[in-house]
Amino acid sequence: MTLPRPDSVELVAVDEFVLEALVRAAVEDASADDVTPPLTAGGAWNDERIAWLRDYHRDRRAGLAGPCGECTWAVRAEGMIVGAVRLALGPSGDAAAELGIWLTRSTRGRGIGAAAVRLLIDEAAAAGVVTLSASTRASNHAALRILRSAGFTTDQPSPDGAVEARRAPSPNASA
Repeated sequence: MTLPRPDSVELVAVDEFVLEALVRAAVEDASADDVTPPLTAGGAWNDERIAWLRDYHRDRRAGLAGPCGECTWAVRAEGMIVGAVRLALGPSGDAAAELGIWLTRSTRGRGIGAAAVRLLIDEAAAAGVVTLSASTRASNHAALRILRSAGFTTDQPSPDGAVEARRAPSPNASA
């Protein structure tokens, strides 16, 4: 199997066809705890987690202007669905949003996450978002590396290991 290259990364809308490929990629090559909240005991995929994943992406098809105030895209590299990204508007309704990402295990560490985050930053800018944030764990070195390479600054970890990252507007961005 040829592994995807970062220069082949694109974000695609999550229609029903893409959603099934996304679910398949998640179940076959990602931890349920990396993709869904801890809905059930243990980190295994089960019917409840798979249903949650489908509903989550379906509910966000209306985009940032929709009732969820959130949008998701599948990450595709060399024609394969290898993860997902999301943007969620902040509660204050201003031009701030939180981003999130997960990737299949076999594609991690190859630059695909960094490429997907750069594309997500472009999507955010096109939607009028100027300030981005992300939450991760101090132990998630790969996520921290991706965020920092995309211009995010990170806080010191909290006592429980949580790390907040922020990307301020660029000097040429209009608020």
